[in-house]
Amino acid sequence: MKIYDIPQGTKITINMVHNKTNYTVEATVITRYGDGVLVSPLYCGGELIDICNDAHFEYSEAVTEKKHLFQADNISRVDFSGTDFHVILGREVVVAENMRKAERYKVQIMGNATINRTEALSVIIHDISMRGFSLMVGKRSNCKVGDRVKVEFTKDSKSTKLELRGIVVRCFKIGPYEAVGCETENISPNVIGFVMEKKEEAEQKKEVVSAVKPGDNVIWSD
Repeated sequence: MKIYDIPQGTKITINMVHNKTNYTVEATVITRYGDGVLVSPLYCGGELIDICNDAHFEYSEAVTEKKHLFQADNISRVDFSGTDFHVILGREVVVAENMRKAERYKVQIMGNATINRTEALSVIIHDISMRGFSLMVGKRSNCKVGDRVKVEFTKDSKSTKLELRGIVVRCFKIGPYEAVGCETENISPNVIGFVMEKKEEAEQKKEVVSAVKPGDNVIWSD
């Protein structure tokens, strides 16, 4: 899906980094703008931003509820006759199914990360297990092996904030995207519950697959 295919009037939640601080901001898609979309003005801490190069957002189709995750390569302010708007350029994050790790569960959830308590990043939690997790961090990240990572995220719009802490043990790529693999430190009961939910979902899907006969028409709601 192209970013400019997002329908007019769609409300999106953007995870971004501005002035080295993580923010979560709301915006409304107004119309297509070149290869991107024009959205309502974006404010961080009460300040209208000029430009941002570290952001992600999610869009769910109204009818199918299919989720699309976008990496915003550039967010810039535009002025139309004294009225401020922002233009978002970016692309959908698409990762092949066979990139999954054994005993890890694909989640593809946006989060805000802090590296060594100093560097702020907008990230995508790609997968998670009881022992570790991997993050898609973008090409502007300076993450390296040994860095300590704290990630805050919510599993959906109604849930409370969850927190992951870990140590980077490897840097690699997931398809075309820069990524890091982390070993979990001091996993919380809430995160354990989240991982167990993903495990149950994976097992249920395996049961359905094993029950499918040749010729059956199966539509996944993933």
